Amino acid sequence: MTRPPLVAGPLWTAVMKKADNRCECRGACGSKHDPERRKVQGRCDHRNGQWIKKVGEVVLLAVPRDPINEGAFAKAAALPPSRLAAMCRPCHDAVLRKIRAAEKALEPQDDGLFAVDEYRVSKSASKQADVGAA
Repeated sequence: MTRPPLVAGPLWTAVMKKADNRCECRGACGSKHDPERRKVQGRCDHRNGQWIKKVGEVVLLAVPRDPINEGAFAKAAALPPSRLAAMCRPCHDAVLRKIRAAEKALEPQDDGLFAVDEYRVSKSASKQADVGAA
């Protein structure tokens, strides 16, 4: 099953034209086209409309070049084509997995406005009544 473009048609077309209908990933996904692994400057070989064995038909997505600071999906339609990149689904999914893994590795940040220690769930809590003061 292929995803629809994340942005509107004319914007998507402009991004694909700039990318020459080819995925612009240069190793952010950690795949074989990573220049660190092959010791050459690599770029993903997937092209729009190409058929790949385990993926199916490649439909390139127009996604923000900086998904951490610009948001992965919400603001993509508001960005100009110069700040969007064409990515195939496998590369885009791998980048999002890396972002989520990095976010999970971060320590939880307290808000500072409220004391949340009393609402933390202990590992030995077995029911809702054991979770903090009510």
